[in-house]
Amino acid sequence: MRFALSPLSVSALLCSTLLLSAPSLSSAYVRTRTKVSCRTLRWAQTCIFLQPDAELVRDDMPADAAVSAMQNAVKSWNDRLDPSSFLRLYLLPVSDSREASQIDRLGWLKFRFDRWCRPAKDPSASPVCFDSSATAVTTVSFLNKPAEAELDGQIVDTDIDFNAVSFRFVDASQPLPKGDRRSAVDLWNVLTHELGHVQGLDHTCNLESGSASACVTDQKGNPVPTCTTLDNVRRGSQDAETAYEAAMYPSSVSGDYSRRIPTSDDLAGVIISHPSAADPQVCTWPAVTQGCSLAADRASASPVAASHLVALLVTLCLPLLGLLRHRNDA
Repeated sequence: MRFALSPLSVSALLCSTLLLSAPSLSSAYVRTRTKVSCRTLRWAQTCIFLQPDAELVRDDMPADAAVSAMQNAVKSWNDRLDPSSFLRLYLLPVSDSREASQIDRLGWLKFRFDRWCRPAKDPSASPVCFDSSATAVTTVSFLNKPAEAELDGQIVDTDIDFNAVSFRFVDASQPLPKGDRRSAVDLWNVLTHELGHVQGLDHTCNLESGSASACVTDQKGNPVPTCTTLDNVRRGSQDAETAYEAAMYPSSVSGDYSRRIPTSDDLAGVIISHPSAADPQVCTWPAVTQGCSLAADRASASPVAASHLVALLVTLCLPLLGLLRHRNDA
């Protein structure tokens, strides 16, 4: 059984469908671009904060195993991007259960068990439902300002929804569970792919056929092929084989865990837009997290150096403590 890893959902604070390009041969990485100006999406800050919903995967997987898989996915990117890229992923400890927000600057990791939809924001709206074949959907919110090159395409928020309605998230390196109508998928494998979207990467091939946006091209400027085309030619083309082996290849089979680690081409796609020499040295602390009490947990959960975290906490927590004192006095 084959299924889609993630149809990337892109928004300018509101979710919309991303169109992919027309068929052709492709190689290596593909960056997500704006639809009007074709500028690549990118972060203007060093830190990307992620936090799992308190429900995690319920009884599908022990909580500590689920957190470990998430930490490993974060580590698989951070360890290989350092020191070439300035981006750093930070996995915050589980705190509560709530809905994602596209304006809180926190990457919310939400498992959907009862319905593969994001609930309506108000009674007059409809829920946002996703493709049932997708194991997860990453929503990337960015600034859509074609006339302002410095701002256009700047990512401001990302969130990831996991499809626990159709899939059971597991550690696929262990014997797969039986007697479940849902297909078993490797959580680490899936999250590595989704974190590529979080950092601005698109799929290395197009799951759909037909005409699509001319903005979506590979790093050489070639249109992205359909996955059917890629699969048919990959054994005779090194470029196609490279695109197939990437973590950003968009489909998989039950129990696969071969794409837990981003390839050199996946990494190049992040580095090209976020080189270490251009580090803005800016981190925006998510407004919904609970102050600086997470420091110890964050240090143990994050694969980044402790010295970097200390500097980060000095920068972020002191202003935050001042704000909390002000609120307490009010």
